Amino acid sequence: MALNKVAAAYLSYFAYIDDALDAVQPGDFIKLLKSVPSGAANGPWSLAWGPAVNNGVLAYVAQGSDGSYALAFRGTDVDGSVAGAFENVLADADAVFLVPWLYPQQTGAPQQISAGINDALALVIALTDPKTDLSLLDYLRGLAAKQNLQLMVTGHSLGGALAVVATAWLQDQLPKLNSSLKFTLWPHTFAAPTMWTAGFATTFAKNFTYYAAVNGNDIVPMGWANLTGILGTYSPPGPVLKDTNYYSIYLPLELLSATIPTYTSIVPSNPDLFTIAPIAEANDSWTAEAGYMHSMQLQYFPHATGTKAPPLPGVTKTGVARPRAVAA
Repeated sequence: MALNKVAAAYLSYFAYIDDALDAVQPGDFIKLLKSVPSGAANGPWSLAWGPAVNNGVLAYVAQGSDGSYALAFRGTDVDGSVAGAFENVLADADAVFLVPWLYPQQTGAPQQISAGINDALALVIALTDPKTDLSLLDYLRGLAAKQNLQLMVTGHSLGGALAVVATAWLQDQLPKLNSSLKFTLWPHTFAAPTMWTAGFATTFAKNFTYYAAVNGNDIVPMGWANLTGILGTYSPPGPVLKDTNYYSIYLPLELLSATIPTYTSIVPSNPDLFTIAPIAEANDSWTAEAGYMHSMQLQYFPHATGTKAPPLPGVTKTGVARPRAVAA
């Protein structure tokens, strides 16, 4: 298997299926995965494990037409018209505190990640398939015991950050009980925020062939490594952050930029930087512009696939981002 941004875009986007429902419907995933076209998208895909949800964190495993597998994570619960993209990332990320990276255990100058993404990874580790009661790690170990496992790991937004830490976790944990297991992990992220320090970022870049898509006008990938850059986005001529979200975003970011620990972006082996021009005349606030720029449906999926994103069942229709329960 090689990097495949087209397939990754479909699978990351499909992670948002049923995001407005109390319980996800496996049948919805099965139907949409079957609709993935052949060719570059490696379709049709079939649901292999999950979808599993743990306190708002959702993941599923699918198999492509070439026999390879993919693990996809849902990001923050938003739709394409969200008017609260960055508030949710602020709430979920818990970036003020750093904790050691534990996979593997370290001595000396440790790799570190944000407390928020560490808590979210703990929810991933505890995920079990609701039908088989099989944990994610046990399922993937079983696959690797039968074949040379080729596993894409992908996600958008907070799901992209989860894809990064889950890739590093799996690389360490999959062979613990059987060192002869053969597997390769292929991380793909869309609009992933930076939730780690230089030690983690350097090690990850060294260990993985990594595709990362970033819209240059998307503020989410700027956090937490470039908070000061967020303060001036879109203005002029777009909506002004200081005027539209002073107390909820601008002031907190201004204070955090002076006090937050040092975060470092991963340098991907396969960067995919593109820029979408702001549509200030269509968005009456900075937050609405941020949601438009960050959208998997409206920006990242069309960029990666060259096609319009298909409609998803059960997605948020209110235009208001739903907060997620990630432990602080």
